[in-house]
Amino acid sequence: MIVFEAVHAKFGDALLLRYEHGGQQRLWIIDGGPAGVWKNFLKPRLEQLRGNAPTLPVDLAMLSHVDDDHVNGVLQMIGGIAEKRPGAATWLDIRRFWHNSFADLVGSEAAAKAGQASLAGLAQGAEVAGLETHRELAVLASISQGRELRDYLVQLKLEGNQPFGDVLSSTSGRRDIDGAKVTVLGPRAPRLEALRKAWARASGSPAAVAGLFRDKLDESVPNLSSLVLLVEIGKRKILLTGDARGDDVVAGFEDAMPNVELPLKLDILKMPHHGSDRNMTERFLRSFPADHYVISADGTFGNPEDNTLRAIVAARGPGEEYTIHLTNAIDRLQQLLPQISKGRAFKFAVRGENDLSVAITLP
Repeated sequence: MIVFEAVHAKFGDALLLRYEHGGQQRLWIIDGGPAGVWKNFLKPRLEQLRGNAPTLPVDLAMLSHVDDDHVNGVLQMIGGIAEKRPGAATWLDIRRFWHNSFADLVGSEAAAKAGQASLAGLAQGAEVAGLETHRELAVLASISQGRELRDYLVQLKLEGNQPFGDVLSSTSGRRDIDGAKVTVLGPRAPRLEALRKAWARASGSPAAVAGLFRDKLDESVPNLSSLVLLVEIGKRKILLTGDARGDDVVAGFEDAMPNVELPLKLDILKMPHHGSDRNMTERFLRSFPADHYVISADGTFGNPEDNTLRAIVAARGPGEEYTIHLTNAIDRLQQLLPQISKGRAFKFAVRGENDLSVAITLP
Protein backbone atom coordinates (compact mmCIF):
# COMPACT_ATOMS: atom_id res chain seq x y z
CA MET A 1 0.00 0.00 0.00
CA ILE A 2 1.20 3.51 -0.89
CA VAL A 3 -0.08 6.61 0.89
CA PHE A 4 0.62 10.10 -0.44
CA GLU A 5 -0.33 13.02 1.78
CA ALA A 6 -0.46 16.75 1.11
CA VAL A 7 -0.28 18.28 4.57
CA HIS A 8 -2.16 21.53 5.18
CA ALA A 9 0.66 23.89 4.14
CA LYS A 10 -1.26 27.14 3.60
CA PHE A 11 0.05 28.48 0.25
CA GLY A 12 3.11 26.20 0.21
CA ASP A 13 4.01 22.52 -0.03
CA ALA A 14 4.53 19.91 2.68
CA LEU A 15 4.18 16.37 1.39
CA LEU A 16 4.53 12.88 2.85
CA LEU A 17 5.02 9.60 1.01
CA ARG A 18 4.64 6.27 2.80
CA TYR A 19 5.03 2.75 1.45
CA GLU A 20 6.25 -0.65 2.57
CA HIS A 21 9.49 -2.27 1.46
CA GLY A 22 11.64 -4.97 2.96
CA GLY A 23 9.14 -5.53 5.74
CA GLN A 24 9.48 -1.91 6.88
CA GLN A 25 7.26 1.13 6.58
CA ARG A 26 9.10 3.79 4.56
CA LEU A 27 8.54 7.52 5.01
CA TRP A 28 9.58 10.49 2.87
CA ILE A 29 9.15 14.15 3.78
CA ILE A 30 9.06 16.54 0.81
CA ASP A 31 9.19 20.27 1.68
CA GLY A 32 7.92 21.91 4.84
CA GLY A 33 5.67 24.83 3.93
CA PRO A 34 5.91 28.49 5.06
CA ALA A 35 5.97 29.87 8.61
CA GLY A 36 3.54 28.16 10.97
CA VAL A 37 3.17 24.95 8.99
CA TRP A 38 5.85 22.97 10.83
CA LYS A 39 4.49 23.78 14.29
CA ASN A 40 0.78 23.59 13.55
CA PHE A 41 0.42 20.90 10.88
CA LEU A 42 3.52 19.01 9.73
CA LYS A 43 5.04 18.22 13.11
CA PRO A 44 1.66 17.16 14.60
CA ARG A 45 1.08 14.85 11.61
CA LEU A 46 4.51 13.28 12.07
CA GLU A 47 3.73 12.85 15.77
CA GLN A 48 0.57 10.98 14.81
CA LEU A 49 2.60 8.67 12.58
CA ARG A 50 5.15 8.12 15.34
CA GLY A 51 2.52 7.12 17.89
CA ASN A 52 4.16 5.69 21.01
CA ALA A 53 7.38 4.64 19.29
CA PRO A 54 10.61 6.23 20.58
CA THR A 55 11.64 7.30 17.07
CA LEU A 56 10.13 7.79 13.63
CA PRO A 57 12.45 6.67 10.81
CA VAL A 58 12.53 9.02 7.82
CA ASP A 59 14.12 7.26 4.88
CA LEU A 60 14.30 10.43 2.81
CA ALA A 61 13.73 14.12 3.50
CA MET A 62 14.12 16.64 0.72
CA LEU A 63 13.72 20.29 -0.18
CA SER A 64 12.56 20.97 -3.72
CA HIS A 65 13.90 24.57 -3.73
CA VAL A 66 14.61 27.48 -1.42
CA ASP A 67 11.42 29.57 -1.67
CA ASP A 68 10.13 30.33 1.83
CA ASP A 69 6.83 28.50 1.26
CA HIS A 70 8.83 25.27 0.90
CA VAL A 71 11.97 25.74 2.99
CA ASN A 72 10.68 27.40 6.17
CA GLY A 73 9.26 24.26 7.77
CA VAL A 74 12.21 22.12 6.64
CA LEU A 75 14.63 24.60 8.21
CA GLN A 76 12.70 24.55 11.48
CA MET A 77 12.69 20.74 11.47
CA ILE A 78 16.37 20.28 10.64
CA GLY A 79 17.60 23.28 12.65
CA GLY A 80 15.70 22.14 15.73
CA ILE A 81 17.24 18.67 15.52
CA ALA A 82 20.76 20.00 14.90
CA GLU A 83 20.61 22.48 17.78
CA LYS A 84 18.52 20.23 20.05
CA ARG A 85 16.12 23.06 20.72
CA PRO A 86 13.34 22.63 23.31
CA GLY A 87 10.44 20.80 21.69
CA ALA A 88 12.51 19.86 18.62
CA ALA A 89 11.61 16.66 16.78
CA THR A 90 14.80 14.89 17.87
CA TRP A 91 12.80 11.67 17.63
CA LEU A 92 12.98 11.88 13.84
CA ASP A 93 15.61 9.48 12.51
CA ILE A 94 16.41 11.13 9.16
CA ARG A 95 18.61 8.82 7.11
CA ARG A 96 19.00 10.71 3.82
CA PHE A 97 18.45 14.27 2.62
CA TRP A 98 18.29 15.78 -0.89
CA HIS A 99 18.79 19.47 -1.56
CA ASN A 100 20.62 21.52 -4.17
CA SER A 101 22.31 24.32 -2.23
CA PHE A 102 22.24 27.75 -3.78
CA ALA A 103 26.03 27.77 -3.97
CA ASP A 104 25.90 24.56 -6.01
CA LEU A 105 23.26 26.02 -8.31
CA VAL A 106 25.24 29.15 -9.15
CA GLY A 107 28.61 27.38 -9.29
CA SER A 108 30.39 28.18 -6.02
CA GLU A 109 30.08 29.65 -2.55
CA ALA A 110 32.02 32.72 -3.69
CA ALA A 111 29.57 33.31 -6.55
CA ALA A 112 26.59 32.98 -4.22
CA LYS A 113 28.06 35.43 -1.72
CA ALA A 114 28.86 37.97 -4.45
CA GLY A 115 25.28 38.00 -5.68
CA GLN A 116 23.91 38.10 -2.17
CA ALA A 117 26.13 41.08 -1.33
CA SER A 118 24.77 42.91 -4.37
CA LEU A 119 21.20 42.28 -3.28
CA ALA A 120 21.96 43.35 0.27
CA GLY A 121 23.31 46.65 -0.98
CA LEU A 122 20.27 47.18 -3.20
CA ALA A 123 17.83 46.40 -0.39
CA GLN A 124 19.65 48.63 2.10
CA GLY A 125 19.78 51.53 -0.35
CA ALA A 126 16.10 51.21 -1.14
CA GLU A 127 15.24 51.02 2.55
CA VAL A 128 17.12 54.24 3.23
CA ALA A 129 15.26 55.89 0.35
CA GLY A 130 11.94 54.57 1.62
CA LEU A 131 11.30 52.38 -1.42
CA GLU A 132 9.54 49.00 -1.56
CA THR A 133 12.03 46.13 -1.36
CA HIS A 134 9.83 43.05 -1.00
CA ARG A 135 11.39 41.09 -3.85
CA GLU A 136 15.00 41.82 -2.88
CA LEU A 137 14.36 41.03 0.77
CA ALA A 138 12.55 37.81 -0.13
CA VAL A 139 15.46 36.74 -2.32
CA LEU A 140 17.95 37.54 0.42
CA ALA A 141 15.91 35.55 2.92
CA SER A 142 15.67 32.55 0.61
CA ILE A 143 19.42 32.46 -0.07
CA SER A 144 20.14 32.80 3.65
CA GLN A 145 17.68 30.03 4.51
CA GLY A 146 19.30 27.74 1.97
CA ARG A 147 22.79 28.43 3.34
CA GLU A 148 21.59 27.85 6.91
CA LEU A 149 19.98 24.55 5.90
CA ARG A 150 23.14 23.42 4.13
CA ASP A 151 25.21 24.11 7.26
CA TYR A 152 22.81 22.10 9.40
CA LEU A 153 22.95 19.21 6.93
CA VAL A 154 26.74 19.20 7.11
CA GLN A 155 26.53 19.15 10.90
CA LEU A 156 24.13 16.18 10.80
CA LYS A 157 26.19 14.42 8.09
CA LEU A 158 23.23 14.49 5.72
CA GLU A 159 24.81 16.48 2.88
CA GLY A 160 25.78 15.10 -0.52
CA ASN A 161 22.47 14.02 -2.12
CA GLN A 162 23.29 10.36 -1.67
CA PRO A 163 23.29 7.99 -3.50
CA PHE A 164 23.24 10.34 -6.52
CA GLY A 165 25.91 12.69 -5.21
CA ASP A 166 26.75 16.22 -6.38
CA VAL A 167 24.07 18.52 -7.83
CA LEU A 168 20.81 16.81 -8.74
CA SER A 169 19.73 17.49 -12.33
CA SER A 170 18.19 15.86 -15.38
CA THR A 171 21.56 14.17 -16.03
CA SER A 172 21.67 12.50 -12.60
CA GLY A 173 20.00 9.33 -13.85
CA ARG A 174 17.95 6.77 -11.96
CA ARG A 175 18.56 5.14 -8.58
CA ASP A 176 16.80 2.59 -6.38
CA ILE A 177 15.92 4.14 -3.02
CA ASP A 178 14.57 1.56 -0.57
CA GLY A 179 12.47 -0.15 -3.23
CA ALA A 180 11.45 3.03 -5.05
CA LYS A 181 12.99 3.80 -8.42
CA VAL A 182 13.72 7.54 -8.61
CA THR A 183 14.55 9.40 -11.82
CA VAL A 184 15.62 13.04 -11.56
CA LEU A 185 13.89 15.11 -14.27
CA GLY A 186 14.82 18.55 -13.01
CA PRO A 187 16.33 20.99 -12.74
CA ARG A 188 17.46 20.65 -16.34
CA ALA A 189 21.22 20.65 -16.80
CA PRO A 190 21.03 23.32 -19.56
CA ARG A 191 19.02 25.56 -17.20
CA LEU A 192 21.71 25.23 -14.52
CA GLU A 193 24.48 26.09 -16.97
CA ALA A 194 22.55 29.13 -18.22
CA LEU A 195 21.87 30.17 -14.62
CA ARG A 196 25.57 30.06 -13.71
CA LYS A 197 26.50 32.21 -16.69
CA ALA A 198 23.69 34.69 -16.01
CA TRP A 199 24.59 34.85 -12.32
CA ALA A 200 28.24 35.55 -13.13
CA ARG A 201 27.25 38.34 -15.53
CA ALA A 202 24.77 39.87 -13.10
CA SER A 203 26.75 39.72 -9.85
CA GLY A 204 28.26 43.19 -10.31
CA SER A 205 24.79 44.73 -10.73
CA PRO A 206 22.29 44.52 -7.87
CA ALA A 207 19.36 45.25 -10.19
CA ALA A 208 20.48 42.53 -12.61
CA VAL A 209 20.71 39.98 -9.79
CA ALA A 210 17.23 40.94 -8.58
CA GLY A 211 15.98 40.55 -12.15
CA LEU A 212 16.96 36.89 -12.12
CA PHE A 213 14.18 36.35 -9.58
CA ARG A 214 11.39 37.97 -11.60
CA ASP A 215 8.02 36.27 -11.46
CA LYS A 216 6.81 37.10 -14.96
CA LEU A 217 6.13 33.86 -16.86
CA ASP A 218 7.72 32.16 -13.86
CA GLU A 219 11.32 32.73 -14.83
CA SER A 220 12.49 33.02 -11.21
CA VAL A 221 15.71 31.22 -10.31
CA PRO A 222 14.32 29.21 -7.36
CA ASN A 223 11.36 27.85 -9.32
CA LEU A 224 13.37 26.95 -12.42
CA SER A 225 15.83 25.11 -10.18
CA SER A 226 13.15 22.99 -8.48
CA LEU A 227 13.85 19.32 -7.97
CA VAL A 228 11.52 17.25 -10.16
CA LEU A 229 11.36 13.53 -9.47
CA LEU A 230 9.59 10.61 -11.09
CA VAL A 231 9.04 8.05 -8.33
CA GLU A 232 8.11 4.48 -9.29
CA ILE A 233 7.04 2.05 -6.57
CA GLY A 234 6.09 -1.27 -8.11
CA LYS A 235 3.81 -0.35 -11.00
CA ARG A 236 2.77 2.95 -9.43
CA LYS A 237 4.13 6.25 -10.73
CA ILE A 238 4.24 9.57 -8.84
CA LEU A 239 5.56 12.83 -10.30
CA LEU A 240 6.87 15.44 -7.83
CA THR A 241 7.27 18.83 -9.50
CA GLY A 242 8.07 21.45 -6.86
CA ASP A 243 7.47 24.84 -8.48
CA ALA A 244 8.95 23.86 -11.84
CA ARG A 245 7.51 25.05 -15.13
CA GLY A 246 5.51 22.54 -17.13
CA ASP A 247 7.59 22.86 -20.27
CA ASP A 248 10.76 22.24 -18.24
CA VAL A 249 9.25 19.09 -16.73
CA VAL A 250 8.53 17.70 -20.21
CA ALA A 251 11.99 18.66 -21.47
CA GLY A 252 13.60 17.20 -18.35
CA PHE A 253 11.76 13.94 -18.90
CA GLU A 254 13.05 13.82 -22.47
CA ASP A 255 16.58 14.55 -21.20
CA ALA A 256 16.49 11.87 -18.52
CA MET A 257 14.40 9.19 -20.25
CA PRO A 258 14.99 9.54 -24.02
CA ASN A 259 13.84 5.99 -24.72
CA VAL A 260 10.44 6.33 -23.01
CA GLU A 261 7.62 7.77 -25.09
CA LEU A 262 5.10 10.30 -23.83
CA PRO A 263 2.36 10.42 -22.72
CA LEU A 264 3.23 8.62 -19.48
CA LYS A 265 0.25 7.60 -17.36
CA LEU A 266 0.70 8.56 -13.70
CA ASP A 267 -1.03 7.52 -10.54
CA ILE A 268 -0.32 10.86 -8.81
CA LEU A 269 0.75 14.22 -10.23
CA LYS A 270 1.69 16.92 -7.74
CA MET A 271 0.74 20.00 -9.74
CA PRO A 272 3.55 22.56 -10.12
CA HIS A 273 3.61 25.85 -8.25
CA HIS A 274 0.33 25.43 -6.38
CA GLY A 275 -1.73 25.44 -9.56
CA SER A 276 -0.37 28.67 -11.05
CA ASP A 277 -1.21 28.94 -14.74
CA ARG A 278 2.20 30.51 -15.39
CA ASN A 279 3.70 27.06 -14.90
CA MET A 280 1.19 25.20 -17.04
CA THR A 281 1.32 24.13 -20.68
CA GLU A 282 -1.07 21.98 -22.65
CA ARG A 283 1.75 19.64 -23.61
CA PHE A 284 2.67 19.12 -19.95
CA LEU A 285 -0.88 18.13 -19.03
CA ARG A 286 -1.24 15.86 -22.05
CA SER A 287 2.18 14.30 -21.41
CA PHE A 288 1.35 13.27 -17.85
CA PRO A 289 -2.32 12.25 -17.47
CA ALA A 290 -2.93 11.16 -13.88
CA ASP A 291 -5.49 9.33 -11.80
CA HIS A 292 -4.93 11.87 -9.02
CA TYR A 293 -3.98 15.56 -9.35
CA VAL A 294 -2.81 17.18 -6.09
CA ILE A 295 -2.85 20.96 -5.59
CA SER A 296 -1.50 22.49 -2.38
CA ALA A 297 -2.78 26.07 -2.09
CA ASP A 298 -5.14 28.28 -0.10
CA GLY A 299 -6.08 30.98 -2.60
CA THR A 300 -3.07 33.19 -1.85
CA PHE A 301 -1.68 34.82 -5.02
CA GLY A 302 -4.76 33.47 -6.80
CA ASN A 303 -3.59 29.85 -6.57
CA PRO A 304 -4.88 27.51 -7.75
CA GLU A 305 -5.99 29.53 -10.75
CA ASP A 306 -9.22 28.83 -12.58
CA ASN A 307 -7.34 28.47 -15.87
CA THR A 308 -5.26 25.63 -14.47
CA LEU A 309 -8.30 23.64 -13.37
CA ARG A 310 -10.01 24.26 -16.68
CA ALA A 311 -6.84 23.17 -18.50
CA ILE A 312 -6.69 19.87 -16.60
CA VAL A 313 -10.28 19.11 -17.59
CA ALA A 314 -9.71 20.19 -21.20
CA ALA A 315 -6.70 17.87 -21.48
CA ARG A 316 -8.77 14.83 -20.45
CA GLY A 317 -11.62 13.07 -22.22
CA PRO A 318 -15.21 13.49 -20.94
CA GLY A 319 -15.42 9.87 -19.84
CA GLU A 320 -12.02 9.65 -18.16
CA GLU A 321 -12.09 9.05 -14.41
CA TYR A 322 -9.66 10.93 -12.17
CA THR A 323 -9.71 13.04 -9.00
CA ILE A 324 -8.49 16.57 -8.30
CA HIS A 325 -7.40 16.91 -4.65
CA LEU A 326 -7.24 20.32 -2.94
CA THR A 327 -5.62 21.03 0.41
CA ASN A 328 -8.02 23.89 1.15
CA ALA A 329 -11.62 24.80 0.43
CA ILE A 330 -11.64 28.04 -1.58
CA ASP A 331 -14.94 29.81 -2.12
CA ARG A 332 -14.59 30.54 -5.83
CA LEU A 333 -13.58 26.93 -6.53
CA GLN A 334 -16.68 25.65 -4.77
CA GLN A 335 -18.59 27.27 -7.64
CA LEU A 336 -16.11 26.54 -10.44
CA LEU A 337 -15.57 22.82 -9.89
CA PRO A 338 -19.24 21.79 -10.15
CA GLN A 339 -19.50 23.88 -13.33
CA ILE A 340 -16.53 22.32 -15.11
CA SER A 341 -17.46 18.80 -13.96
CA LYS A 342 -20.80 18.79 -15.81
CA GLY A 343 -20.78 15.99 -18.37
CA ARG A 344 -17.42 14.80 -17.04
CA ALA A 345 -16.46 11.71 -15.06
CA PHE A 346 -13.85 13.30 -12.80
CA LYS A 347 -14.26 13.94 -9.08
CA PHE A 348 -12.79 16.47 -6.69
CA ALA A 349 -11.84 16.09 -3.04
CA VAL A 350 -10.99 18.74 -0.43
CA ARG A 351 -9.12 18.30 2.85
CA GLY A 352 -11.52 18.10 5.76
CA GLU A 353 -11.54 21.19 7.96
CA ASN A 354 -10.18 19.28 10.96
CA ASP A 355 -7.79 17.04 9.03
CA LEU A 356 -4.06 17.72 8.96
CA SER A 357 -3.71 16.47 5.40
CA VAL A 358 -5.50 15.21 2.32
CA ALA A 359 -4.43 11.62 1.68
CA ILE A 360 -4.43 9.37 -1.36
CA THR A 361 -4.11 5.63 -0.86
CA LEU A 362 -2.92 3.41 -3.70
CA PRO A 363 -3.52 -0.30 -3.02
